[in-house]
Amino acid sequence: MNFQIDPRETALLVIDVQNAFCHPQGTLGLSGVDTRPLAAIIPHIRRLVEMCKACGIPDIWTIQHHFPEDHTRALHRITPHTQKRARIACQPGTWDAEIVAELQPLIDERSHLIEKHKFSAFYGTRLEVLLRILGRRLLLITGTTTNACIDTTVREAYMRDYDIVVVRECVGGIDPAWHDMALAVWERYIGAVVSLNELLPVLEQATTQVKPTS
Repeated sequence: MNFQIDPRETALLVIDVQNAFCHPQGTLGLSGVDTRPLAAIIPHIRRLVEMCKACGIPDIWTIQHHFPEDHTRALHRITPHTQKRARIACQPGTWDAEIVAELQPLIDERSHLIEKHKFSAFYGTRLEVLLRILGRRLLLITGTTTNACIDTTVREAYMRDYDIVVVRECVGGIDPAWHDMALAVWERYIGAVVSLNELLPVLEQATTQVKPTS
C-alpha cells in the first residue's frame, strides 16, 4: 500500500450483507443465482469489522429495502431489476432483508445503520450527512454486490471527493466477469483495491497510535 490510513478520518462501509443476497434461500438463491461467492466474503468482513472497531473506525451498515407495492416500478417501460427475480427482495420486516446471522453480533451501539431503496448508499439517504458529522473522508468498502450496489456507491463517493479503498476479499458479485471488471475499473479510475492481508497490518499499527473513540 502506497498510502496511509488515519483512523480518525476513516469509516468502514458494509453494503447490503443481507440474507437476500448471501444465503441460498434468499431471493438471489431462489432466483437461480449461485450465492457462494457472496457468502464467502462474510468471514473476511467479520475480521475487518472487528479490527476497525478496535482502532475506533466507525462501522456503517446499509440495509436495502424494497416494498411489495412500489409506484416507481410502474413507471418503468423496461422491466426493473427488482422484478427479474423470484420475488421482490429485501421486503421490510422479513428474514430476507436481515443482515446475515454471522455478522449480526457485530452490530452494537457504536454501529450506524443506513436504510436505502436504490443501488447507491448515497441516493436518498443520510449517509453523506453522517460522514460529515463523523468527520470521515476515507471509506473502506465492503459488501455486495460489486456490479450493482457497490459500483454505484463507490462512483458516487468518488464524485463527492471521498478517498476510496475497496477491500478485495470483502466484496462479492454474482458474475466473475462483472466482478473482475468492476475491480479493474475502480483501481484504474476511482481508488485503491487492496487485499485484507495488506490492510490489516496498517490498521494494527494504527491501533497502537490512535486511541479508539467511545
